[in-house]
Amino acid sequence: MRAGERPEGKGINPVTDARKRFDAELLQAQWVLGGLNAEELTDQAVLALQSGFSGVSLEQLAGLVRPAKKDLGNLPARVFAELGLQPIDIDGAVTLLIRRGELPTSRTISELLEAFPEFCDRWKRHIASWGGKPAGSYNDMAEFVYFVVEDLYEKGKIGETRRAFQVLENFVANGQQEDRDLINFGFFETLQCVGSWRNYGNRVFEQFLGSSSLQVWREIQRLWAGKSSLMDVIRAERQRG
Repeated sequence: MRAGERPEGKGINPVTDARKRFDAELLQAQWVLGGLNAEELTDQAVLALQSGFSGVSLEQLAGLVRPAKKDLGNLPARVFAELGLQPIDIDGAVTLLIRRGELPTSRTISELLEAFPEFCDRWKRHIASWGGKPAGSYNDMAEFVYFVVEDLYEKGKIGETRRAFQVLENFVANGQQEDRDLINFGFFETLQCVGSWRNYGNRVFEQFLGSSSLQVWREIQRLWAGKSSLMDVIRAERQRG
């Protein structure tokens, strides 16, 4: 066998390889959530044709050059039908992404979703607002802050509010460093900022803090004392260093 030759029967089939890369369900979900622009959708149409799919609408979409979303009309819906997909709404698109595990989620967020099923509705809206794309762990954690503030505390669900802080206390006291950082800066620091804009202030949450969480809370207060922006905090820490 000469160098560079492939053993017979073991070469890469271009169509099979393309099919592995093209995902019609994922494409539809991302489009419904606004996570793709019109040009990206046309690129995916080209990939679909390379994958062995066919259809008049699919060919029309693939042939467009730099289209805007308003130029597409109902063409995407016709394309998805040619791909064998049923129409879905935003909730259906989010549900599909969650079911398939398409969104990388931190272990902490996953456990919070499991511990607080009522957080799921806000979580789905959060996913939709990011077009079905990863928002990042700290943006994800900010959603849990608003859940605790608006859906629990402000609705008088004090027992559930207390339970949320107990779960977080366990992370702070026993979690890995990555988990602790996410709780410390993603939850408690964000909570102090969010609470400070409420009429009742952020000190009302101190009653729910465990010993480890209270240490973090006080340290964040120290860092922000006399500061009005994150840049002020960074400058002060650099000067200390």
